[in-house]
Amino acid sequence: MIFYSLLFPKSETDTDVKHMIVLFNGNTIVGHVDSLDVANVYYRLADSLEPLKLPTWKIYYIYNDFNRVFHYSLSFKENMKRINNRPGTLFTIEGDTIPYKSVIANDNFFKPEILVSTSAEKSTYYSMLGIEKVVTDYSVLEYSIERGSAYSSYVFALALLLDLRIKDFLPQLKFFGLNKTGVTYESFVTLIPAATIGSLIWDLWKDKRSFYFTPVYEEKKFGRSMYIGSLKHILQTISDNVIFRIEKTKFGGKVIRLIRQKVS
Repeated sequence: MIFYSLLFPKSETDTDVKHMIVLFNGNTIVGHVDSLDVANVYYRLADSLEPLKLPTWKIYYIYNDFNRVFHYSLSFKENMKRINNRPGTLFTIEGDTIPYKSVIANDNFFKPEILVSTSAEKSTYYSMLGIEKVVTDYSVLEYSIERGSAYSSYVFALALLLDLRIKDFLPQLKFFGLNKTGVTYESFVTLIPAATIGSLIWDLWKDKRSFYFTPVYEEKKFGRSMYIGSLKHILQTISDNVIFRIEKTKFGGKVIRLIRQKVS
C-alpha cells in the first residue's frame, strides 16, 4: 500500500522522489533531501531550489514516497521498543481503530512494521508509516519509575560527591525529605519515592502512553513531542557530533580511521 498518497498527493508529472522530514512534534517538511551527515540534513523544499539545512537532532525520522525510512532518530528507535509486547489500541492514518492484545515491532527500522495480535489466532502486519499512533496500557509507565529512580540517584550522588550542605545551598529541597544537616541515607530513601511519584504524575499528564509515528496531515502536530530526552540519548548525540567534527579535520580523520581499523 502507498500511504504517501493519502497524506501529500503527487502529480502525474512529478517524477522526483520526495522526502518527508518528520519533526518530533509531528510537523512535516516535504521536499528533496540532497545529503545528510551526523550533524545536518541538507534539503530543498518541494517548490523551491533554495538549499536549506536542518540539524539532525531536531528530526524524528525521514521517509520517502516509496515508503522507505532512510534516517531515524534514537527516539524513534526507542519508541518502537517501548510499544513491544504490550496491549493497547492502534490508530491508522485511514481512521481505523484497532484494539490489540500485543504488538511486536521488527528491527528493520528502514522498513518498519509491527505485528499486531488482536487475538490468540489472528495477527496482522502493519507498516509503521500507515499508523498514526499507538496507545499502550499503563504498564509502559515502568519507564517513568526507572527515570524517577535514576534522577534521584543522580541528585544524591552529586550531593555526596560535592558534600553539599542542604541548609546552606538547597533549602528548598527539604520539602522532599533531604536532611538539612547534609547528605544522609534517610534523605536518599525519601527522595526516591518522591521523585518516582513526580515522574509518574508528569508522564500521565503528558500522555506518555501515546506513541505517535505518522502525521495524518502535513500541518497536523502530534499530541505530544516524541523526543526522549534520556541522559543516554543526549550523551550519544553529543559524542556522535564531536566525533564527526573531529573526523572532518585532516589529523582527526586519520586518528578515527585508525581507531576503527583497530576495533574492527
